[in-house]
Amino acid sequence: MDRFDWLELESTAGPAAQAQKEKAQAEPRRMPHDAPSFYRAAREMRNAGHFKAATDFYRKAIGFDDRHYAARVELIDTLVRAGRLDEAEAAANEAYENYKQVRLFYASRALVLAHRGRLDEALPCSDVSVEGGERAWYPRCVRGEILLRMDRSFRFDALDLFEEAASLVRKPWEPEFMAGWVLLDADLYALAAAHLAEAARLNPLVPLCWLCLGDCFRELKFYEQASFYYQRVSELEPANELGLERQRECGSLVYGLMRAFRRETLIKRWRQELEKNTGMERE
Repeated sequence: MDRFDWLELESTAGPAAQAQKEKAQAEPRRMPHDAPSFYRAAREMRNAGHFKAATDFYRKAIGFDDRHYAARVELIDTLVRAGRLDEAEAAANEAYENYKQVRLFYASRALVLAHRGRLDEALPCSDVSVEGGERAWYPRCVRGEILLRMDRSFRFDALDLFEEAASLVRKPWEPEFMAGWVLLDADLYALAAAHLAEAARLNPLVPLCWLCLGDCFRELKFYEQASFYYQRVSELEPANELGLERQRECGSLVYGLMRAFRRETLIKRWRQELEKNTGMERE
């Protein structure tokens, strides 16, 4: 995925990278000192869109506790989302080789293989991750993503998997967010917006969720709505350059192009987009 920049690292192309490279690396609210606190800091940085800082903290958590499985899975996922596939593959292979009994790592391996385009290899790994009565939500989201990468005609199967994943968690903001993120990457913007909106409702303090929601509406050319969501990013994470840039970008379009559209026209366009995303009937 190249939708988001690898913030704080100057080797990456993209509008936010240039703006961020002179800035100090993002820091969590409380400086960590052990595996649990480094893990919490990593999640805070990931949720704010600071992927480079997040991966650094995940690695430190793993350094303190080599069996911190959640940190390993989220490290690999963050690297994949940031497009750092070589690093993600190395981390996934290490986890897979050292902990072959841990089904979550088969999902991580499947995710990397899918993003490499090796879908025939990804599916068997995904099978293992959801077999044997495993009730974790993450492998189901990965499997849904693999199906969408195979063919978008599998969208309903993917949606069923996302729904199942959400049912496994008491407060399912993470499965909803992951589903929205995956659907956004699959260019199914209306469906993505529905899941991201639910994630934001369940946990309104995650800047990355609002950023993705803004991207859905930006792609649909609903610039005023997109700008509102980008403003939420800035309120929660003032240093997020990507949110600020997209807010400025949408602002110019709101007062230019969008003047041509009446409210009724916008509603009609939204309904058309939703019908386009869900127009294929189930077999």
